Amino acid sequence: MVSRYPPRPRLTRLDTKAFSLSSISSASSTATSVVSISSPRILTDLVPKPSQLGSMGDEQQPPAARSQLPPGVEESLHLQDLELMMHWCTTTYRSMARDHAAEMLWQMAIPQLALRYPALRHGLLALSALQLAQNSPRPEHKWRYLSSARDHHRHALAGIHVDCGEDVPTAQCNALFALCCVLLAFSFAYGLMDEPDEEDQTEGSDVLEDFLEVFELTRWLVGVMMMTTDRVADGELYSLVRPEPTRPTMPDMSQLVILALRRQNAEEATRNPSHEKEVYEQALEHLRQALEHLMNGGEPKDFAFCWTFRIPARFQDLLRDREPFALVVLAHYAVILHHLRESWWMGHWGTRILKEIVDYLDPEWRELICWPIDATGCLLPEE
Repeated sequence: MVSRYPPRPRLTRLDTKAFSLSSISSASSTATSVVSISSPRILTDLVPKPSQLGSMGDEQQPPAARSQLPPGVEESLHLQDLELMMHWCTTTYRSMARDHAAEMLWQMAIPQLALRYPALRHGLLALSALQLAQNSPRPEHKWRYLSSARDHHRHALAGIHVDCGEDVPTAQCNALFALCCVLLAFSFAYGLMDEPDEEDQTEGSDVLEDFLEVFELTRWLVGVMMMTTDRVADGELYSLVRPEPTRPTMPDMSQLVILALRRQNAEEATRNPSHEKEVYEQALEHLRQALEHLMNGGEPKDFAFCWTFRIPARFQDLLRDREPFALVVLAHYAVILHHLRESWWMGHWGTRILKEIVDYLDPEWRELICWPIDATGCLLPEE
């Protein structure tokens, strides 16, 4: 339901990087010029407001979505864009796929679809540029690619227009679904990028604050994807939303862990009347389902991010307030993110989150996150 969308995501970290890069791109004579949109001051103004998403009755068919750039924007591919598309088709696409069939879609079908839908094309170029930036040893190349990634990302976000209607072609639903997948990966990858003056910073970044911004945008993007899933399942991208059955690949200790957390949740509610037991119970139930998929050999790309959409929005507030039990639950979710670490755009988000949670928790709460620490092999600094 559209009403489950969170408020407009706050992307302060991305906005800050955008401003820091603007001076670099303007000073560099080698920076590639990009067709500009009449843009607001910050990136978040490009994300559609909930009021723009319309409403949907229960009796309606699953809604479709339109993806288009604002009127008056002319498209042109520059030499760097050709380089970025080449890199996508030879390298970046692999990180989005879970198997050979999906690789073929991300390497061929989706780039072909991007020729018809500019927002999707900008999304592919943005993620490709971000990977090149991450792998570039020379600072001037790194920040040139990063500046290009930001520009394409801005255009891609501007192209997300969600309309409900049965007359929308399946191809447009496919384009929107693929674009949301790419933007989701972009958000995690961008959070891993170094700041231009990171060596001069005296304070380390707050990993949890960075993650909460990515978390909120992920929740919004997954919501858009959920609106188009049924239509995508009937088109050429059906294998992206209908994974093959899997078999268990490891002993499932997670269900015992979830049971222990539920008992702890009940005890906390008994001790503290203000403890929001029902919010935690819903978060734990959806976490149980995600961990069950993981232990049964499922590909984390298929289910890892659904948790952010299905849990109550109130849980995000509890995380922002650094409520100990909310951090304990998040520590267990980090196990799922850890299983995506081979994807360059995810990296070590899982263990980074775990290490920061350990710093926030008192010793009596740390006992509740022994399983995530063991399951990820997270190395904690000696006290």
